[in-house]
Amino acid sequence: MLAFGIPCRSQQAKPRQKPPAQVVQEPEPEYTEEEYDAYEKATQEQDLDKRATMLLAFLEKYPKSKLKTYIVTAYQTLMYEHKTNQRFGKLLPLAEQWLKYYPDDLLIFAYIAESANRLGQEQKYIDYALKIYAAKPDCDLAASIANSYEKIKAKDKALEWSQKLYACPAYDGNFNIRYIFVGKYWEEKKLDKAAEYATLTLKSLELAKKPDSQAEADWKTEKTRVTVSCNNIIGLNHYEKGKYAEAIKTLDKVNKVKKDSTAYYYIGLCQWKMDLVDPEAILSFAVAVKLGGDRAEDAKAHLEKLYKAIHNNTLIGIEKIYAKAERVIAGKPPE
Repeated sequence: MLAFGIPCRSQQAKPRQKPPAQVVQEPEPEYTEEEYDAYEKATQEQDLDKRATMLLAFLEKYPKSKLKTYIVTAYQTLMYEHKTNQRFGKLLPLAEQWLKYYPDDLLIFAYIAESANRLGQEQKYIDYALKIYAAKPDCDLAASIANSYEKIKAKDKALEWSQKLYACPAYDGNFNIRYIFVGKYWEEKKLDKAAEYATLTLKSLELAKKPDSQAEADWKTEKTRVTVSCNNIIGLNHYEKGKYAEAIKTLDKVNKVKKDSTAYYYIGLCQWKMDLVDPEAILSFAVAVKLGGDRAEDAKAHLEKLYKAIHNNTLIGIEKIYAKAERVIAGKPPE
């Protein structure tokens, strides 16, 4: 049998077996019924405070849920609704709690900053405004931060942030942010620096426009006050450096705006130190006396000393000098 190639029984091929049928598995659900029920109850809750609590509770219990995106959207919508309706007392705690999940969200920083600002929580406003500024520097935000530092009496910080505005063209006409440095350095008896910022203030004042909310008369009064103050400081700085002609030129600018006792007093000193004809200095001191103010007594002492020196050590006829001074104050020629 082998010779004819016929296989024996033991070598016969076994019948092929059918492959087992494939088992079709149902896909696992993306979320459980419990998850969906919690999601539905949270998003449909009518009480806004309870809704916020339930949305946060969902995130705590199901941090990896496929429904998380919808929960996030619902919570963000809730915060936006509070902001739109100016419910800042509600918005602030919601935004602060949200930082646990999104600690670097600039929008949440903005919600917290605005809420704190509206609620008078200046330090918290500053803390979050600084975070926003670090990510997105902005001139108006810098001005707001400076203002908040001023409110909490952090003067050095207020000045530091005000100075940032010098690089902002929109603030070129804001003379007050320069003028505050005039006061700072004047109080510190740093006359050079006070004069430097007085010059910057006057340049800014030339570009300034009257705020819509300010009356014309008040605007004029403010401009006059700043002009007089700054030119007096610049003039005094020239005087202290022995630049008497420059001092007189600057102080004359004061008197063109408003007759000022301090300006006339220092003009008198400059005229005296420049060895000008005594009557010029005498008249300047007389005007300072008649205008009154802090320098009136000093002006009177100088006036009488110079007058006596050319009138045989007497004050006879000095009333004529005062009469001339009154004419100058009235805008008339002294003679």
